[in-house]
Amino acid sequence: MGSKGNKRHTKRLNTTKYIHIDKKHPKFFINTRSGPHQKHNSLPLGHILRDLLKVVNTLKEAKKVINQGKVLIDGRVCKDVRFPVGLMDVVEILDYDKVYRILPKKIFGLYPLEIPKKEKDFKLCRIENKSTVKGGHVQLNLHDGRNILIKVKDPKKPKEDKYNTMGVLKIKLPSQEILDYYPLEENASIMVIRGKNLGMVGNINSITKRYGPNASIVKITANSEGGDEEIHETAYAYSFIIGKKKPEIKLFSD
Repeated sequence: MGSKGNKRHTKRLNTTKYIHIDKKHPKFFINTRSGPHQKHNSLPLGHILRDLLKVVNTLKEAKKVINQGKVLIDGRVCKDVRFPVGLMDVVEILDYDKVYRILPKKIFGLYPLEIPKKEKDFKLCRIENKSTVKGGHVQLNLHDGRNILIKVKDPKKPKEDKYNTMGVLKIKLPSQEILDYYPLEENASIMVIRGKNLGMVGNINSITKRYGPNASIVKITANSEGGDEEIHETAYAYSFIIGKKKPEIKLFSD
């Protein structure tokens, strides 16, 4: 079964709420391996193929498809059935000619949404933190474990450093070339990635900064089920920018 912290399976009742599992599912559930996304905020690749997309019937079939190199994550072949697939990751299944993006969905948690093929070549990544490295260059640490180095000509006047934490980069896959940048600011298009408003999409109405990591609040203007505009609040940390004024990605099923 492996070491205590890296078991292949876990009890279904112990899985995170961000994983949608059928109540009729057997007692044990495939466990994620350590990787770019945290366990509590990711889906094992085998679960996506077997339980969510239902392109295979068993975990054995999922392993066969994956081992044949027919599944790409963010443009690269993935051969690990336990690989942790997380928010905004792009999953491509070559034999089925389908492409999906992992997005938050109310009630269900993280879920694969089929997207147009033109969207498979880019991804949105939130800047979690940044640091200055040797030579005065700036390293951006992104939500999916990526690090992007911003070369700076003059460390005393780093004009190239125009990126702030909580802002979102649109990057090319798999090269990681920066295509665009969306700062967290008023009127920006936003998606809520955690909390009671999970999956909500709207535009930022206002941002209230307060002391403490979970004290800052973002107010969102979003349409209600009846079509009327309503103001909702979410924690600063639950905010994920998806465009300057309108979404840059597909968000809903056809």
